[in-house]
Amino acid sequence: MVSQIKYRRLFTQIQQFSLLKQTRSLFVFVGEKQWLEQQNNTIINESLSGALFFSFEPVKDARTDIIYVNNKTYRQYLGTEQKHIIFAVTDSFNVDAFAALSGTLIAGGQCVLLLSVPLLESSPFSQRLLSFTDKFEQIYRVEQKNETLPLLPNATSGELEDHPIVETEFKFSCITKEQEVAVDKIINVVHGHRDRPLVITADRGRGKSSALAIAASEILKQNNKTIIITAPHPDAVNIFFKQLLISLPKAVQSGKVVNYQTSTVKFVPLDVIIKQQPSCHLLLVDEAAGIPLPMLKSLSDNYHRQVFVSTIHGYEGAGRGFSGKFLKQLKQSRPSGQYFHMKEPIRWAINDPLEQFTFASLLLNSELSNALYCADKAVQHKVITSKDLSKDEILLNNVFSLLVTAHYQTKPSDLKLLLDDPNVSVIIQQQHDHILAVALLLAEGNVESDLAIKIKRSQRRLKGHFIPQSLLVHCGIEDTFNYRYLRVVRIAVHPELQGKGLGSQLLNYCASAGKDRGFDFIGSSFGANQQLLSYWFTCQFNLARIGFSKDAASGEHSALVLKPLTEQAEQLSKQITQQFYRDLRYYASDEYKYLDTQLMSEIFAHADNLSLPAERDLQTLADFVQGHRVFSCCAPAINRCLTSYLAENADKVQADRLGAAVTLRKVIQQQNYAEVCEEFKLTGKKELLKTLKEFCAHLLTFK
Repeated sequence: MVSQIKYRRLFTQIQQFSLLKQTRSLFVFVGEKQWLEQQNNTIINESLSGALFFSFEPVKDARTDIIYVNNKTYRQYLGTEQKHIIFAVTDSFNVDAFAALSGTLIAGGQCVLLLSVPLLESSPFSQRLLSFTDKFEQIYRVEQKNETLPLLPNATSGELEDHPIVETEFKFSCITKEQEVAVDKIINVVHGHRDRPLVITADRGRGKSSALAIAASEILKQNNKTIIITAPHPDAVNIFFKQLLISLPKAVQSGKVVNYQTSTVKFVPLDVIIKQQPSCHLLLVDEAAGIPLPMLKSLSDNYHRQVFVSTIHGYEGAGRGFSGKFLKQLKQSRPSGQYFHMKEPIRWAINDPLEQFTFASLLLNSELSNALYCADKAVQHKVITSKDLSKDEILLNNVFSLLVTAHYQTKPSDLKLLLDDPNVSVIIQQQHDHILAVALLLAEGNVESDLAIKIKRSQRRLKGHFIPQSLLVHCGIEDTFNYRYLRVVRIAVHPELQGKGLGSQLLNYCASAGKDRGFDFIGSSFGANQQLLSYWFTCQFNLARIGFSKDAASGEHSALVLKPLTEQAEQLSKQITQQFYRDLRYYASDEYKYLDTQLMSEIFAHADNLSLPAERDLQTLADFVQGHRVFSCCAPAINRCLTSYLAENADKVQADRLGAAVTLRKVIQQQNYAEVCEEFKLTGKKELLKTLKEFCAHLLTFK
């Protein structure tokens, strides 16, 4: 066993060299669990006192000079600065936590990864990650089987004195020149011309959120200023508010609202901003790449002074829709906008070895290849296994970089899922070896009846198996686990090739391949909007469920869609869909009361069990239009007429979008007069009733 003296010398040398270079280092220890515990105790005792320690399991004999975190608590330390991090990976690898916490390590710090042999042997992801330790300086590996310490650079205290760290002072107490420039640009958005949005992009650790806070503090000092900040999730602005209080120590905070003299900055959720459009002098949008494109467009259309800030390199919380589609649209609609990319890290030097290691091993630096496609030539489809991806780094990069474009919540754990989960499969669509589209699929269902009973009684939750669990718990389908499901976790078409029918072709092939493999259903779950749900309907999928609550990130209700692949599944699918539409009449004015009107129209447009309105209902409609009867007496008949016509003539009904939306809100979702008037900017009840009558007259033309 390596002596404690050697360990002490080892880490002292590393720290001296790291301080000299203003970089960070990583040590990976590989061995059996007991051996790793011995190394950990030696490391803490001799070298890394005061470290932040991550572990799945409870820590025995916890010490007061060590910060212990786990799966539930590690997020509290994002945005902090750590000198040392020890990450124990014995039974399971939370790679999301590893990626996030590594970003808190400052220059001169060491990160220690304890990796157990049993887990390593069963995890192609961990094996791949370990292979990258040989490709970067200051990334060291010590294995139990030889326990030989690596050769280290020699940096003496004299050398450190010869290379002192020069600190430069910048305006606003900024840490880098780029951060200072960013703050100036943000402030100028308030004082400059309208409709000149600012877009700031950067990698992690460049001080984007802090720049927003510093600029906000300067603006608040001007009195009578209101700033709104929003993000995909409230936790995304924690660093912003922390820095804001540092910059304005006399400010008063209450939750996600900070007041300073006569000025205010507050966090407002995305859906509230889009629905209510609260006024402000400046709108700040943090982690903008994690926001769906329709929401981004709504923000850019409705506000005149705004700053969009986001991580754009890598995939943390972001698809490529922001950097591709949205920025292209923004440059067309706001040609005078400004764009600034921050390159210089705050906590470490450029080309930091630990950052390079995490980017490469977690594919944070994966690049999307160019789109090469000929519409006149056929495409091919191919099933790819995790073994295929593990053996071919180029294929893995191409597949994963394309999957990233499909979802704004991609995480490092998705890469681990891709390589480690035996239930995962990938189908690629290609032409002349160029990948055009890719689908990530997960096998679910077909579990033991005893386990299904425990799930129904809320005694167990099964990892994976999302579709059968949802059908059992939410839809009450008793025998749901007797079927096999192929869930489409991600489907992505190259951004430059979308709209050409390639995604539909790929989905059809996935269904065909699923049927050949013995699956009963192919299905998917996603944040529902009218356009996306319409796409899945076009691909012959049926609606099984709309979730009751909004997703925190997308601001949308989730939809569960199914396509039966067998005759038995066909019967169950009809049962599930019919039950959904029977319940919809109640939920429309309850759980779905505030569901988007276009989405509601799309849902009703595919109802096949709604009867046509009776002649009496049509007469009631005419009486209301002619002013012979009051609205309240006619509302039930209007409800029946509208839902029936939506099912038969949805495209025609939506021709009068305002009238359709107002009527849907009032008679189907049964919102009160004040809510409807506020949403559609109607002057009051009189104008609302006038709009209802005009649309009901429109409905009568569909006899």
